[in-house]
Amino acid sequence: MTAAQTTGPRRLIVQTAMSVKRWLAPATALFVSHQLCEVAVPVVVGLVIDRGIVDRDVPQLAVWLAVLVGVFVLLAWSYRAGVYFLVHGIQRAHHALRMRVSERTLDPRGFGDRQRPTGELLGIGGSDVQRVAFGGLLFVHPAAELAAVIAAGAVLVSIAWPLGLAVILGGPAFLLLLDRFGRHLRTRAEDQQRLTADSASLAANAIAGFRTLTALGATGRASRGYAQASERARVAAIATRRAEAWFVAVSSTATGIFVVAIGVIAAFLAFQGTITVGQLITVVGVVQVVMGPMEALAVNVGAVWARAGASSKRVLSLLQAPYAREPRLGEQVAGAPDAGRPLPGATLAPASTPPPALSVTGLTGEHLRELQFTVERGEIVGVVAEAHDAAELVSLLGGRIHPSGGSIKVDGLPLDEVDANRLHELVTAAPHAAHTVPGTVAANVVGIGSWSRFPDDALTAAAFEDVLDQLPQGVRTPLGGAGRTLSGGQRQRLALARALAAPAPVLVLHEPTGSIDAVTEQHIGERMRSATAARATVVVCSNPQLLVRADRVLVLRGGALAAEGTHDELLAKHPPYSEAIG
Repeated sequence: MTAAQTTGPRRLIVQTAMSVKRWLAPATALFVSHQLCEVAVPVVVGLVIDRGIVDRDVPQLAVWLAVLVGVFVLLAWSYRAGVYFLVHGIQRAHHALRMRVSERTLDPRGFGDRQRPTGELLGIGGSDVQRVAFGGLLFVHPAAELAAVIAAGAVLVSIAWPLGLAVILGGPAFLLLLDRFGRHLRTRAEDQQRLTADSASLAANAIAGFRTLTALGATGRASRGYAQASERARVAAIATRRAEAWFVAVSSTATGIFVVAIGVIAAFLAFQGTITVGQLITVVGVVQVVMGPMEALAVNVGAVWARAGASSKRVLSLLQAPYAREPRLGEQVAGAPDAGRPLPGATLAPASTPPPALSVTGLTGEHLRELQFTVERGEIVGVVAEAHDAAELVSLLGGRIHPSGGSIKVDGLPLDEVDANRLHELVTAAPHAAHTVPGTVAANVVGIGSWSRFPDDALTAAAFEDVLDQLPQGVRTPLGGAGRTLSGGQRQRLALARALAAPAPVLVLHEPTGSIDAVTEQHIGERMRSATAARATVVVCSNPQLLVRADRVLVLRGGALAAEGTHDELLAKHPPYSEAIG
């Protein structure tokens, strides 16, 4: 097992904090200094009164006033420097954990347990990672707050030992009791974060598959599903905030009662003459100071720890997820010296009857059932399916997830026997979402540094030439971050050109023209045949402009093959097909 697989939620929080201990350690020391200075202020004020004012000793008054100024200076400086180290440490931990989650999300071996919606991945990589990183606060502020409680107890012991004993023994017992009450809050927080992630996933999936949902007449059902999920998340969020409010209110009230009781006892001792006036002021001041750290300790132990723990479980559910394809002995990773060797089976002598370029046999997954078809080189096969079936098929054909049954072969080579880092040499599975990278148009099509070949043919096949005419430097025009210089439809055409330019023998496209106008769609459809003449192409979509040019179309219903034929044949003989493509 890897370290991530043996890590529990609490250990992940600890490991994340310890990864930046060279920042959190000085932050802790500085915040401890700040809290000790806070406790020292009423102590020095009491000495100013007893030794300077009551005794009318001017030199002593001057000395202790100078000490008071020094304590205030150290107090302010410690806090500012502590914030500097703390913010740097938390941000570094946040960045490192976010990179771990991103690397696992983008790992070419995929997820072997289930498909993870985009919304779930974004939620884990965003708010959940942030909460785990901010769990590092629990190793800084509570230490400083506990130091303040101990220092206050020591001061009170020196004045009247029953007061100090009550603080030193009562404080930890009070915190343990609050931790037990905080378990309910942690459960609430976990439920709320899970339901919020579910609603975000539904929204992201609905937006990604809006065109397909519209074609299938399922937008109303999707909208109702999201409304129900959103309502569950809202109710859970209110319940969590209510539980958190009760927890904070109860802890604050209990802390207040505890501190006020100590103040009343001190006043009684002063009235009896057991302690001086300055000591009374010291006790009252120390009690007021220590109230803040004790309340903060209660909130950190309950609310902050609850949120961090719930998010840690979700982060680990991703980091510990099994791979769709485990690395095999002797496999090479990308960039290894012999990573360019031929794929397994590539040097075998050709059979008398060459296998199909793409062969799918008994393919079964979370939604798909016993799917079977072949695609020859130069052939275009369309697939019309519901959104979740379509997304799963594209992920399976691209090797991003592993089927629960059946097999996928490219030129007779089982896809699950191929090193995950070399899948792109066999299959190009272009997602529906159009992504760009910082760089030029050419770099976004054929890769950064691949100036030996210009992607003219691929850009023409994707009907991108009109966009090039508007760009000042043509294919050498920088696109900027996230391709903001292009519209959504232009980015999708660029993504299609990237897929068409890839040399893999199998091409899988998922709604490649979903954000493109009808006229441009027609141009792309007319050029699709020549652009894919040397490869096997699967187009998963509901667009008649592309389906009419397919050699045959597969219609999936409930994850299984329901009908097969040309576009015209299905229009004439299979009414559900007409409904699916609008």
